[in-house]
Amino acid sequence: MIYSYSRLKRYADCPASFQYKYLYEMPEALTEPLVLGKTVHSAIQMYLSGTDMQTAIESAILQEAELPVDRGEVIRLVQHTMVTGIVGGEVEEHFTVPLDDAGLMNFQGYIDWHKELADGSIQLIDWKTNRSKYDPRENHQLGLYAWYLSQAIGVNEINAELVFLRYPYAESRQAHTYIRSEMEESRKWALQLAEEIDDKVAELNLLGGVDDESLFPATPGKQCQYCSHASLCIKSVNVDPVRVDDRADAERLAAEVIRLEAALGQMKDKLKAWAKENGGIAVGDSTFDFVPSVSWNIGAEKLYELCAELYDAGIDAFEYLTLTASNLKKMGIDEDWLATYGKKKIAKTFRMTKSKEAC
Repeated sequence: MIYSYSRLKRYADCPASFQYKYLYEMPEALTEPLVLGKTVHSAIQMYLSGTDMQTAIESAILQEAELPVDRGEVIRLVQHTMVTGIVGGEVEEHFTVPLDDAGLMNFQGYIDWHKELADGSIQLIDWKTNRSKYDPRENHQLGLYAWYLSQAIGVNEINAELVFLRYPYAESRQAHTYIRSEMEESRKWALQLAEEIDDKVAELNLLGGVDDESLFPATPGKQCQYCSHASLCIKSVNVDPVRVDDRADAERLAAEVIRLEAALGQMKDKLKAWAKENGGIAVGDSTFDFVPSVSWNIGAEKLYELCAELYDAGIDAFEYLTLTASNLKKMGIDEDWLATYGKKKIAKTFRMTKSKEAC
């Protein structure tokens, strides 16, 4: 098996998810963020390879967009200053390199862009369409790419950076200069996981392909939010009795909640698709079906008229209308301005907030 960063990361996050995707080759549902990322990367690759910007964008949308994508968003991301400012260099270089001296464990990857500068240093860039930024050292992806380049070119340092295309030039760049020891640390991380996977696959083959769930156990956590196979792990849920006596119990239960919510979402999607074709599904005195959800879209001018008529009828509409934080932000209204009109109210809601993800 040839390993990539994404394969190793998936195994590190959840061995069961790795098994479903790479050993059982189970298909995964496409997501809009994934399709957007592929489209943007394809457009950048074509542009930096000599295709004019407009053609590159249109071609990428046509080739890669297996789900509808926001064309305007693709244009904004591809036309980022860090992209249009690139001159020369190597684009989307594919490589395969052995992780060990014997050449038994191989690693492959695609480097978005790199270039040898006039001073002999190497610059490496990886484009990101993530909404949340993170430091390159938070995972081993750039460390492994830098390690390959150091071997191929014969240098001891690599200037690498993640460019988050949703942010302006100054805020988009997360850079780090990798030295030999850091690159070696990333190589050892990859080699250890690759050897562990190979050992487990060999043992699985001895068992005739029947896994007792101990070789590739499910590991519930934030990664379940993005896993297409979360519903397959319900059988391994173990929260009975539900106890929260310490932080370890709380963390275990929280991880199971994430997994169950991800599985529930997948089940509802399947049920929704069936109901769309065949009608509602009755379960006891309840029914899963499509029910009307009514809302009104009223233009600003007509909304003024409606509020005035309601006021004349003795109804103050502003007692029922609210401005959301997101809409206030869109209008450019800051808190200092609002403070002259009212008092700030903060209410705490118990919910999960998403942490930073590498894509």
